[in-house]
Amino acid sequence: MNDYQLIFQKRANDYHYAMQNFPNARDFEFENLISTVDFSSIQKVLDVPSGGGYLKRYLPKNIELSSADFSEGFINENIQLVQPTEFPYADNSFDLVLSLSGMHHLNDVSIFVNECLRVVKENGSFIFSDVKKDSPVDFFLNEFVNKYNSLGHNGVFFSENAFVEFPLLQEKIIRIQYKQYPFLFKNKAEMIYFFSLFFGLDKASEKIIYDGISDILGVKATPNGLEVGWGLIQFEFKK
Repeated sequence: MNDYQLIFQKRANDYHYAMQNFPNARDFEFENLISTVDFSSIQKVLDVPSGGGYLKRYLPKNIELSSADFSEGFINENIQLVQPTEFPYADNSFDLVLSLSGMHHLNDVSIFVNECLRVVKENGSFIFSDVKKDSPVDFFLNEFVNKYNSLGHNGVFFSENAFVEFPLLQEKIIRIQYKQYPFLFKNKAEMIYFFSLFFGLDKASEKIIYDGISDILGVKATPNGLEVGWGLIQFEFKK
């Protein structure tokens, strides 16, 4: 059992509830994942791990999307249960494979990346965005969330040199980019409620949650509400 599967067997319902009730909170995160993609030549896309299938609303309507996840907590008629070490898809099945913020829980990232490259077509891309090592998001997750989530949080995050020990993968990387952007909320109460559910902060009071967000990530008031500082590092592999 991988860490992702174990965590979201217990946390999927709250995570999914947060995403359903605040669907625009992570708009910039999803939009950034696909910001460099030219969809004019793409038809079949794999999203893995997909969580509750949130990426679909950001893709062009003509895309044939396959959503797959590692935890039974997210599985339904539109989302297939898979193992990160062995996908039930043939070689060269997809034009593009995408992955957002799930890889830091995997026991062997290199095997997962190889599976993503196996199922993508020749000259296709595998793009993932995840937490940058030593960034504020790293500290928030592995220190603050780890302290105030009963399940803890011990993610293995990514630097620009994350794949230098895997030369066959390293040579396939064509782009590495770290980008900062906000999570969006209408007000303080909405922000605290989302963070409580999304990150499983069952051991923290509302004040502790607010102070943690403010001190570590930063909160900015705008005419439309509140922005919380966020940002991920993105890798693109070309097959």
